[in-house]
Amino acid sequence: MQSLGIDIGSSHITGVVLEQRGRQLIMNGCGRLPVVDDHADPAETISLLCRQLDWQGGACVCGLPLSLLGVRNLNLPFQETRKIAQILPFELEDQLLAPVETLITDFSLARKSEGGAAIVSFSLAKDWLRALLAGLHGVVAPDMVTPAMASLATHLARQDKNRPNFLLVHVDLHGGSLVLVVDGQPVFFRRLVYPEEMIFRQPFRCERNQLEVVDPDAARECIHLFCRSIERDLDYFQVTGKEGGGMAGGLPERIVLTGPLAQGTFVADAVGTNFGLPVECIDLVAANALSCSEEIREQWLGPSCDRALALAMLGFKRAGVNFLREEFGPQKTLFSSKKWLLAAAAAGCALVLALLGFLGYDYHQLQKRDAALYQTMVTLYKQTFPEVTRVQDPLTEMQARMKSMQGPASPALFLHEEKRVLSLLADISTRIPEAVALQVNRLHIDHESVTLKGATDTFNAVQAIKSALAASSKFKTVQIVSATADKDKQKGAVRFEVQLQLEDL
Repeated sequence: MQSLGIDIGSSHITGVVLEQRGRQLIMNGCGRLPVVDDHADPAETISLLCRQLDWQGGACVCGLPLSLLGVRNLNLPFQETRKIAQILPFELEDQLLAPVETLITDFSLARKSEGGAAIVSFSLAKDWLRALLAGLHGVVAPDMVTPAMASLATHLARQDKNRPNFLLVHVDLHGGSLVLVVDGQPVFFRRLVYPEEMIFRQPFRCERNQLEVVDPDAARECIHLFCRSIERDLDYFQVTGKEGGGMAGGLPERIVLTGPLAQGTFVADAVGTNFGLPVECIDLVAANALSCSEEIREQWLGPSCDRALALAMLGFKRAGVNFLREEFGPQKTLFSSKKWLLAAAAAGCALVLALLGFLGYDYHQLQKRDAALYQTMVTLYKQTFPEVTRVQDPLTEMQARMKSMQGPASPALFLHEEKRVLSLLADISTRIPEAVALQVNRLHIDHESVTLKGATDTFNAVQAIKSALAASSKFKTVQIVSATADKDKQKGAVRFEVQLQLEDL
């Protein structure tokens, strides 16, 4: 997994690429490009930097300078994060110059007290962030946009928990920034404007990442004025009652110096002399046991890349202040996180188990009903036929028994009151002429018709039989269904079928 840290500074944009392999961090690249104009689009420079670093994708954290942010210290009577996020825009409405609806805000917790909390709020113009994200579209997609000084201060506090009170000062070529850390928490942020002497006389020069002191006396005077400005900011913070202790005499225990002007010992010695405190320039590469090739080590820019390195390490944690929220946040979906995916899987499993349980219960109930019906049928069969001792299929066996008891069907003696079979037979027998040679093979009588099948000698005899029966008042119609000569069985014989429709009573 790779992480890219991008530090948007006042004079340069710096990038560091880290790769995590297990617990080991490897630095795969670092680079720095100058900012040509204060009003230039940083997205163009970042695009060039990504190509220079051969960025292939991964986590990305973009750090912003304090000059782009509105920073305020607030004391609130509650500690719940959700409540703070809800009330924060209303608290900042009277303290910010721009309308609060044009800003995106986030906060970090500075200190908890009984029944309340002290927070540090950060505000950024939505238009600026929208333009940055649009310019980076297709090049790099930041996962976090955060104050660069906040990530560096938090990282240093976690790195040395035995010394939780310090002042972090970032000294760039055109301006500085400070963060006061008390009990391991950043509690005060301030952008530092250099004295006019430092700007116009230019006692320092930095070429090819090498700091050169052009005028030592002027440089000491500029640093002295710079330190007085820092003291005034710390005094203001203490007077306003926002400092929560942990510092003797209103000063931190030590000063951590970063930035391009932190190279060498001149600036560190001058700052230590003015404050009377130990000044440290921490090598973050060695402190974090980062491994890198000799080529990357030669490209390393020392304290100038401290903020970018801290941002890259933050990419593996993604915790802290992040302006990519609300309309700039990722679109939430049902399976947008592992937690939601596991919850959906658990819900699906529970639904399947419930369905299987219902089907199992329903199948069990059907088995019980089937067994009860089978037992009822067996009981009824044995009551009907007491001689039966063993029953396999009661329904089939009962149907067979009933059919055998009924025997072959026989015509009823009476048909529709006065209609009788004997009278019909007598009428048919009387009407067939005696001269006709007739052999009756089948005679079928039901409630509606009489079917006569037999054999005679000629087709004329069949027609004579029809004519004779048609004269009877007992039949509505008489039809010859078939008449065929049977040459195989009896020479000259004609097989016929006559159907007689009975009259309705």
